[in-house]
Amino acid sequence: MDKTPLNEMSSGDIKKAVKTKYSKVAKEPCVSFNFPVGKSFALKVGYPGDVLNKLPQSMYESFTGANNPQPFIELKEEETVLDLGCGAGLDLYFYAKAVGAKGKAYGLDISEDMASKAVDNMGKAGIRNVEIKCGHSDNLPFPDNFFDVVASNGIYNLSPDKKKVMQEVFRVLKNGGRTVFCEIVLKKALPQSMRKNIDDWFRCIGGALSRKDFFELMEKVGFKNIEVVSEVRNARTGHKLAICANVRAYKI
Repeated sequence: MDKTPLNEMSSGDIKKAVKTKYSKVAKEPCVSFNFPVGKSFALKVGYPGDVLNKLPQSMYESFTGANNPQPFIELKEEETVLDLGCGAGLDLYFYAKAVGAKGKAYGLDISEDMASKAVDNMGKAGIRNVEIKCGHSDNLPFPDNFFDVVASNGIYNLSPDKKKVMQEVFRVLKNGGRTVFCEIVLKKALPQSMRKNIDDWFRCIGGALSRKDFFELMEKVGFKNIEVVSEVRNARTGHKLAICANVRAYKI
């Protein structure tokens, strides 16, 4: 464990640590982490067991999201969707199926190992309407006004510059497009004593914002009709102040 205090780490240091950690999750998913990983976790947050049982193990063994966004993403056929922080491709698989052959699903992950694993998994599952890139969520390799939907599953709390990520999501959305995501937020600000080092970051509390600050930031970036579809406590919200917010908002 890196004992460097969080307040002494730069944004670049944190992004490098996130990349390294999730590369390990991609390559060694059975190693013990200080956050839940894999199929049993996916089942606990509501992914359908009958579907998972038919997928390659490599599709879900590295799953580390915040919740299951499938019940409320409401994708339509022929839409273009980005899965931001796609990991090994579990959500991306569902999105690609939902938009159909005339739609397209894109995935982006900070880790080359995760992105490569996602590419392999899409091939194993016979998914063709996908394109996967490696990159940073605060500098998206896509043009303006490109996506109908930008989805994510627990990436904001891992991002050191949340405003920049939100601005990038807003930029690549079409007018009338929407972002739909699951995210760990806090009931109130976390005491600084709980933000000691990068391990707290990976527990999804060290970098999490309070509910109030998170949604105020979304409004400042320009999102409208911000709807908290639901808030839940689940296997990813270990700290008593943490909740998982399931959110939908629009670029108008």
